[in-house]
Amino acid sequence: MRVRRLAALAVLLVSQSSSEVFKTAVWGEGPAQDLAVSLGGEIAAVHSVQTVEDHLILLLVMDTVKFPDRVDAVRDALVAKLTSLGPKYFVGVMSAQDGLRVVLDPVRGRAKLSEALQSLDVRGLPGLMDVIEQVSEIADQTLASAEVRVAVLFITDGEIEDYRGDYTIPVVNPSDSSDLSRRFRGQLILERIRSIVDRLEGAQAPLFFLHLARQYDSLNEVYQNGISEFSQTTGGRAVFVRGVQEVPAVVEQLLDEIAAHSVVSIDASCEGIQKLEIRSPVGSVRHRETVRCP
Repeated sequence: MRVRRLAALAVLLVSQSSSEVFKTAVWGEGPAQDLAVSLGGEIAAVHSVQTVEDHLILLLVMDTVKFPDRVDAVRDALVAKLTSLGPKYFVGVMSAQDGLRVVLDPVRGRAKLSEALQSLDVRGLPGLMDVIEQVSEIADQTLASAEVRVAVLFITDGEIEDYRGDYTIPVVNPSDSSDLSRRFRGQLILERIRSIVDRLEGAQAPLFFLHLARQYDSLNEVYQNGISEFSQTTGGRAVFVRGVQEVPAVVEQLLDEIAAHSVVSIDASCEGIQKLEIRSPVGSVRHRETVRCP
């Protein structure tokens, strides 16, 4: 079932004591210019607004190793949808296998995008957890250096057991159903997820994830819950599909959501961790979260 998502608004916090910027994602409807913003209990004036009429850079991070048919469906759906969105949307491609690698710098040309996606082999080992922090930093640097909207979309299909590093704890006594090692098999995964989430708390660009192979075993449940947490921490979203037939609709849904976000710039002075609240007069936006100021 397709779930409707409200338009995303990214709030730019410009520190008066620093040239650094900070952005966070919120969801709502209505004129962004009418938003009332407070930070740490103090009113912050809205400085400027970037809307869906402005340019957007989408960074596609490909982490596909197992399902060629689903990857083909993703490629076709991405090119078709991005073509329909028009030239305001620049798209870059990265590969997550064996370290982060830039395959295509952000371009408008959909032919170049299609060629770059077709050049990637569906093989190797997953690398999403190894590159996510680096990708987030690149996206944030892009936001800080240009007046554009930026989002990241990870396309992945790996399982936790496929990683080069071993994130599983083996059961000591397989014949003993009460063996405590069974209860802690996902502990290493959890620790890695917590470490990544801690580093993503100050992320500016929203991270979205499309996992092409929903899994239900206990270890992959932990892993995929972690992916959902990565998206929630940065203001994005994670979607998991169970078959190739679901791919086109989910790609269109995610790209519509990414394309809809605006950027609201506010003048603010803050440091450390503060409460951010955003409201609109008509009540269509009501957002609270804790942010880490630059």
